[in-house]
Amino acid sequence: MTKNIHFQLFLDKSREREYIRLPFDVEKDTESITIQYRYPSSPLREEGPFTIAGEPCTIDLAVMMPDGTMAGASGSDRSRIRLSPLGSSAGFASCELPAGTWHIIAGAYHIPSGGVTVEYELELTLKERRLFKGDTHVHTTASDGVLEPVEAAMLARRMGLDFLILTDHNNSAQNERLPFFQDITLIPGTEWTHYKGHAGFLGVKQAFRAPYFTASLQETADLFREAGENGAFRVINHPFCPLVPWEWDFALPFDGLEVWNGVMSERNEKAAFWWHRQLCAGRRFPVTGGSDYHRPGLLGSLAMPCQCLYAASRSQTDLMKALRRGNGYLSYLPTGPQADLLTLSPEGHPASFGEDAAPGASVEIFFSGLCQGDEIRLLTDTAEESLSAPAGAAELKLTRCYPDAHFLRLELYRSYAPGLPPMKALLTNPVYFR
Repeated sequence: MTKNIHFQLFLDKSREREYIRLPFDVEKDTESITIQYRYPSSPLREEGPFTIAGEPCTIDLAVMMPDGTMAGASGSDRSRIRLSPLGSSAGFASCELPAGTWHIIAGAYHIPSGGVTVEYELELTLKERRLFKGDTHVHTTASDGVLEPVEAAMLARRMGLDFLILTDHNNSAQNERLPFFQDITLIPGTEWTHYKGHAGFLGVKQAFRAPYFTASLQETADLFREAGENGAFRVINHPFCPLVPWEWDFALPFDGLEVWNGVMSERNEKAAFWWHRQLCAGRRFPVTGGSDYHRPGLLGSLAMPCQCLYAASRSQTDLMKALRRGNGYLSYLPTGPQADLLTLSPEGHPASFGEDAAPGASVEIFFSGLCQGDEIRLLTDTAEESLSAPAGAAELKLTRCYPDAHFLRLELYRSYAPGLPPMKALLTNPVYFR
């Protein structure tokens, strides 16, 4: 949704060399601001058969945020600028756009003797919930991967991905120089790599300063606490991997669990089963999935599985917020099946994956990208329902009500090739009935 603002400013000669503040209001959850302005740079007049150029006129442009911080300035060289956390015009900050009263700064550099009228047109685009696809577990040449961050981003763009979280082993220096692209979001991270287990510290450039090679449970707990205090989303990675299992048990402070690492396998099924038991016991934390990509291989690809997030925008802030809350699901490929869910919160607002729903509220469930034989499972702490997709099935729409359940999550099983047994192809985070 967009909001358009139009206004005019008349400047007479007496205001030359002034800086005039022009206020405009920005709502919460604004994704981008576009400002265009125009004025006659040299008013013309007719003199007999000739057109005579008038006095020169120059109006500069700058933008100030609600707290008085300058968002940027372009002088008079450009008549259109854009502000967004996903990339702003040159000379303007790329950052979240705070709500409040902003100001255009009109610099009245040269004003003709008869004055001038300047017209401003603003377009404010508001954020809206939509689906973004990416990978939360990617290695580069900063550790033992074969792709530079730029190469990983280029590959992800060709695959149609929206974001990558780069998680090199025990390193953070590379996060200080991540490349910037306007059409894909690169998010910093680190995979804490220890002989007794791995964990992803996601969303911050430097999660910890202490040595990564901890020697005791207390030292490890301190490192995890430091990462949390620094804003990292702490995910226990591939906890049931036979090569590097999680040996610290689950007493350390963590925020999420990677239940799907690489291709679907027994270790991933064990992780999903353990997580389901935790949900039934009343615990609440989201799950993630990541390819653990290092290099091309027979079963190695970016976004295998694909982390699918419903977020307000593709900014790092909104994507990490969605990941923390569990606002989405995992699919075995970016082109794999999709799912959505809509119900009402206890306050009567729309709610979906990772959020609170009112007990007994009607739940609308939607699947797309189905194939014949897909098995859809609806799982709560008290029951399980299974449906099989018939020949020609493409989508599924259901309405259900769970007055006695504490949560609902969805799974889809598919036979990846003729003769192979069905395997998990999609898994969602729950909606919680509170």
